[in-house]
Amino acid sequence: MKKAWRVILEISVVAVVLGAVCFGVGLLTGAETDRIILNLNEHFQLNTYVEAYTAYFRELFQYFTGLL
Repeated sequence: MKKAWRVILEISVVAVVLGAVCFGVGLLTGAETDRIILNLNEHFQLNTYVEAYTAYFRELFQYFTGLL
């Protein structure tokens, strides 16, 4: 099972690195960051995830600060 998780981790790292390389090449060839963000939001609802996780972490922070 340990080997399976290692393979999954390696595939994930390769995917993230490939995405970063594609993003970097896009910026080097003159892509506009606003257009990239709009495309990501259109296809993957990026803003929805950002807002949801921000609210989640804000609630966690308030909970843990309330314990003190």
